[in-house]
Amino acid sequence: AADAIRRGRARVAVALGTDGLCRLTYAGFDALQALDPEACRPFDAGRRGLSLGEGAGALVLEDVAHARARGVRPRALLLGHATGTDAHHVTAPHPEGVGALVAFRGALAAAGLPPEAIDYVNAHGSGTRQNDAVEVAVLRAVLGSRLARVPVSSTKSQLGHTLGAAGALEAVVTVLALDAGILPPTVGLRRPDPSFGELDLVPTPGRRLPLAVAASSSYGFGGHNVTLVLGRGEVP
Repeated sequence: AADAIRRGRARVAVALGTDGLCRLTYAGFDALQALDPEACRPFDAGRRGLSLGEGAGALVLEDVAHARARGVRPRALLLGHATGTDAHHVTAPHPEGVGALVAFRGALAAAGLPPEAIDYVNAHGSGTRQNDAVEVAVLRAVLGSRLARVPVSSTKSQLGHTLGAAGALEAVVTVLALDAGILPPTVGLRRPDPSFGELDLVPTPGRRLPLAVAASSSYGFGGHNVTLVLGRGEVP
């Protein structure tokens, strides 16, 4: 949708994701032993898996000049986006996060921004032991020593993993965080994994922080990875 606008094929487009939960889906994740019997606790030392959710998220994308002409203030700006596929395993991430790293660095390159520009990361944060560890490794590779000063949180701790809706919903959350200057918390975080010691995981209840640029990452089965780089909206 964003590419269509940038190429002049559209002025306004809607990008959305939706997914409903059913017994078959639940049974599949249960067979994979990917579900936490309590609740999803991303980045927690005691995390045991994800919690499934359902929902939908939609974003209206619009050419900036078109928005200005009709007096609309953008909630956020889509500065860059990229995908990366590692094709490592049907359900498991690449142990070095190859595809996720390509996506994150590609999104920064598309935005024309250095890693130092990132003020907040809305993480994929599924709550599985392997996924969270790989994601932290990717963040360390991209942000380096600055990672300790960049808040990272997972809204799957609140919404559950909404599967096909997750990327859209978490993009909406990131837009709202930029617009309101509020960091959404990683709910249920009791004892952060000590191997993630330098991370600011934004425990409950979250906090206020003015943000200029944020990243939102989503990683899916089959090694499909995407990162969006979003900026705070401007007044027309």
